Amino acid sequence: MSLKIEEFLPYRLVKLANKVSHAFSEVYFEEAGLSMPQWRAVAHLAQRETCSAKTLCDLTEIDKSTMSRAVKQLTDKGFIELCTDVNDKRAKLLSLTSEGKALFNQLSEKAQQWESDVLASLSDSERDTLLSVISKVEQQVDKG
Repeated sequence: MSLKIEEFLPYRLVKLANKVSHAFSEVYFEEAGLSMPQWRAVAHLAQRETCSAKTLCDLTEIDKSTMSRAVKQLTDKGFIELCTDVNDKRAKLLSLTSEGKALFNQLSEKAQQWESDVLASLSDSERDTLLSVISKVEQQVDKG
C-alpha cells in the first residue's frame, strides 16, 4: 500500500495548524495590527519578565531575521523595550512595556474567546481528550 499524503499525520497536523494559525491571525491583526511573529513575541514575553531574542526565537520557532524585524517593529510601536542583561552587560534582554502588557491583556481575552468558539462543537470530554492526545504526541515526538 502506498502512502496517501492526505491521511499522513504530519501533513494533516501541519495543514490543521496552518488553518488554525491563519484563522486566529485575523483576531490579533484586526485588533492590534500585529503580524504572527509580533503576536507570538508579545505572548511569550507576557509569560516572562525578560527574555533574550535568541530564547524568543527558540520559543516561537521563528527564524532570527523574522523575529528581529518583529522585535524592531514592536519596539518602534512602544510595546517592547530593551534592557541590559545584568549577567552580561553586552547582551540585551526584551520585555513588554506597560503598553505591551495592556495589549496582551486585551488580546488574551479575545484569544480565549476565539479558542472557546473553535472548540464549542466538542463536549468537555472531547476537549480533555484532544488536549491529552496532543500532549502524548508531543511527548512521543520529543523522545525522538
